[in-house]
Amino acid sequence: MKQDTDQNAVLIITGGTIENEFLEKHLKEECYNMIIAVDRGLVAADALKLTLDFIVGDFDSVPPALFDQYKHVSTNIQTFPAEKDKTDTQIALELALMHQATKIVLVGATGNRLDHVLGNIHLLLLPMQLKVDAYIIDAKNKIYLKEESFSISKSMQYGDYVSLLPFSDQVKGLSLFGFKYPLDRIILLSGSSLGISNEIKEDQALIDFTEGILTVFETRD
Repeated sequence: MKQDTDQNAVLIITGGTIENEFLEKHLKEECYNMIIAVDRGLVAADALKLTLDFIVGDFDSVPPALFDQYKHVSTNIQTFPAEKDKTDTQIALELALMHQATKIVLVGATGNRLDHVLGNIHLLLLPMQLKVDAYIIDAKNKIYLKEESFSISKSMQYGDYVSLLPFSDQVKGLSLFGFKYPLDRIILLSGSSLGISNEIKEDQALIDFTEGILTVFETRD
């Protein structure tokens, strides 16, 4: 695990769909000060022989032999009952925040269970309220929340498309600059698909708005 001295970056490997090749490539490109494996995320972490700082979850989807293996070598396992008021991913996210994370990246937060995917997107509200950058990523998507105007560099964008959906009931005064489909001080309402599949055309794209919270998707096919 490479260290980042400029910030306290935490990687959370949780129990959704994980492409090991993608995760391995990502870890060669990004620096993390802490790695947390969550429930079935332990399987992916073990496959890549990652050094883990914490292992959390109810472990109902982890092979018993693998869990026993880690119980004998790790003192930082936190076990929770399967019947609880928080998901394992929320517990890991709160653990990262408790350790003063300044950046949190979640892998394995997408997959077949769309209820979990939507729930994980909603969990991004917790770090956003604390002014902590947090992202859900997989091989084709980068998902995050924004409550203030921001820009995206074309050279640094995660994929070919940018989609904007209101996380709040509405996003007011939304203007888009540097996009294929610009907008000028509109109100983006919940239930609208207007913000889907835009494209950046300039070196720098600006998303400007005065009120509300946006869910941002940087995606590729």
